[in-house]
Amino acid sequence: MISHEKHNELSARKRTLLIKTASYASLGVALALVFLKAWGWQETASVSLLSSLADSVLDVLASAITFWAVRYSLSPADAEHRFGHGKSEGLAALFQAVIIAASGLYVCYEALSRFFTPQQITEPEIGLGVIIIATAATVFLVGLQRYVGKKTGSVAISADALHYQSDILINLGVGIAIVLTSWTKIEIIDPLVGMAIALVVLNSALGIVSRSLQILLDHEIPLKDRQAIEALARAHPDVRGFHDMKTRFGGNHYIVQFHLEMEPDIKLWRRHEILDDVEAEVMEHYPGCEIIIHADPVGLAERRDNFE
Repeated sequence: MISHEKHNELSARKRTLLIKTASYASLGVALALVFLKAWGWQETASVSLLSSLADSVLDVLASAITFWAVRYSLSPADAEHRFGHGKSEGLAALFQAVIIAASGLYVCYEALSRFFTPQQITEPEIGLGVIIIATAATVFLVGLQRYVGKKTGSVAISADALHYQSDILINLGVGIAIVLTSWTKIEIIDPLVGMAIALVVLNSALGIVSRSLQILLDHEIPLKDRQAIEALARAHPDVRGFHDMKTRFGGNHYIVQFHLEMEPDIKLWRRHEILDDVEAEVMEHYPGCEIIIHADPVGLAERRDNFE
């Protein structure tokens, strides 16, 4: 899972603006690359460039899903969705993985076909120029997405960045295939590179599936953040114990619950103040975190979770 960074200085308005900017950029770059690579493929007849075009076509669909998901995830909680809409980012990432896998399988099919019917690349200079432009645009987009993902903790944007990061390798592979095939006249190089690209794409899809399922199946938040939250709670001078912590990632924020032990003779109003103090301390370090705290008298015998 992508670790949740501290966003103390990041306002909700700025976070929304960053996420929307990244999603607009993703969709815009994907559309531009489809037209560019389609023209390049028509001019060169390169199967490796065709594989890159197929990947870009599906990038448009994947980016459109991300575009929808990040906007839906930013919708405030309502009567039917009390925890907000953050899990839509995990669902979008899962859809992305399916799309990416389909792209990889299609490239495998095209590469295998070319093994039996090799074809020389025409106009290699055009193909190389297309790849250089596509690589530069993708590097810019990945840099923007990684920045936004780190600042906001958005899973959909981070998954999109990993996706486009693999596209950089794909573009480099296509460029090498075009150059080598054109120089050596060995036609099998082109489908070999296409097959290698397909394997990279499929591996990328598996990684995104793993991260999206962690959100959708309520996987625990990263250990370092659980330990940090526990340390913040235990630091309060009136807290005597801490147990039964449960956490999950809501797509764009943490959801945390735990029990705090206090002296039995502390009055109810004082217990409430202590819980508020601990909650405020955790919220300062993890803005947007939803916290449920249960107060127990120290020494109370009760059933507890035995998870590490």
